[in-house]
Amino acid sequence: IAAYAQHGHGQEALQIYHEMQKAAVKPDRITLISVLNACSHAGLIDDGLYYFNSTYQVCGIKPTMEHYICMVDLLGR
Repeated sequence: IAAYAQHGHGQEALQIYHEMQKAAVKPDRITLISVLNACSHAGLIDDGLYYFNSTYQVCGIKPTMEHYICMVDLLGR
């Protein structure tokens, strides 16, 4: 996911994330940072907001400073 995100392939990164969810693989905080970076690099603002807002509710991960930094990057582009 991180490699796709870094190379501007946001849709592919999100596809991999969705495949993880279908396979019942629980994401960790680093996975969610990669998802947010993918949204940022691909200009997927609404998707990024959704994943950020659902981080705690769906995944049980409390947002950290790194998640907030990703959101600043997403909204600042």
